[in-house]
Amino acid sequence: MSRDNDTVPPTAETANASAIASALGALVFATVRQLPTQSQTAFATDLARLARNAERQGQTPEEALLLNLYRVAVAAAK
Repeated sequence: MSRDNDTVPPTAETANASAIASALGALVFATVRQLPTQSQTAFATDLARLARNAERQGQTPEEALLLNLYRVAVAAAK
C-alpha cells in the first residue's frame, strides 16, 4: 500500500486544527522566550510530562500536539 493511500484529504476541520496547533506553537515560543532559563526548562519539562500522560491515556492527538509544543519550547530556549 502506498503512502498516498494512507493520507487523509484536507478538510476545513483539519485546516482549523493545523491553524490552532500553529498558533499554540507560536504562543509557546513567545512565552518561553520571556522566561528565565530555569523556568524555560521547567516549562518544557511540564509539556513532556503532559505528553507522557496523554500517551498513557491513549489520547494520541493530544500527545502529538504536546510533543510538538515541547519541541517548540526547547527550540525557544536555545
